[in-house]
Amino acid sequence: MGACLSPSDDESECSGEASYSPLFFHPSIKGSQVFMDESCCRVSRRDTFHDGIVFSNRPVKLYEKVTLKILQDDQKWQGGLRVGFTWKDPCLRTGNLPPFVCPNLVTQGKTCACVLPDEYIEEDTIISFWVDSWGCVFCSTNLEAEGSFLFSGVSVESPLWAVVDVYGRTKEVELLDPTCLEFQEKAEENTTEDCMVCFASPASTMMFPCYHSGFCSRCSLKIFRTSARCPLCREKVKKILWISLLAENKGLHSWLGKSECVPSLR
Repeated sequence: MGACLSPSDDESECSGEASYSPLFFHPSIKGSQVFMDESCCRVSRRDTFHDGIVFSNRPVKLYEKVTLKILQDDQKWQGGLRVGFTWKDPCLRTGNLPPFVCPNLVTQGKTCACVLPDEYIEEDTIISFWVDSWGCVFCSTNLEAEGSFLFSGVSVESPLWAVVDVYGRTKEVELLDPTCLEFQEKAEENTTEDCMVCFASPASTMMFPCYHSGFCSRCSLKIFRTSARCPLCREKVKKILWISLLAENKGLHSWLGKSECVPSLR
């Protein structure tokens, strides 16, 4: 997550540049049954069991983890979440997306994907998947460091976009930041205060690289998508850190790999 990229900024998304920018779902290239929230991080399927394809808003790096949490499991359907990578820019696709990533999108070429095992698609499961430098895709659950092999054949010579099919039993998923999740796991407890922007939701995020904190997730995303400048110092925001205040205060130096003192966060 880095330089500013608004989920609605189609020109910058389609350029394939700034692979260090925040990872969202692409706001406009999606299946006909997909409903996406304003953060472009949460998607659900309105009806049926198909037409739930979504893409990342930008190319992902090799070994970069795409992390999803399954929010809703609809037991009336069979099968579940399908994940993979495509080396065809989603912005270059014309017409309606096919109903399934497997086999429809795969057989069109320049896409590799697979259905996740049933034990991976339970509600509240956190799933991470990534591709290595040999084009092999791996998957882990609940932030485990080691991954299981899923499939191979991904072309690593071109930019790669993550593709997710909210299919079958999987009704709703949320795109998470795995780095901040791992950091949050180290916190011993979670103390909160109100967001200094809306004064209604708990403060849970920090602006990077200025380290100013005290904003809820909704206000942080709104700031990032509009001015992309910290409300306190006006520095350009390159990243939003989703952290608890305790983790921020006790573990910030080691997490950032810094031994020197960090200026006041306020």
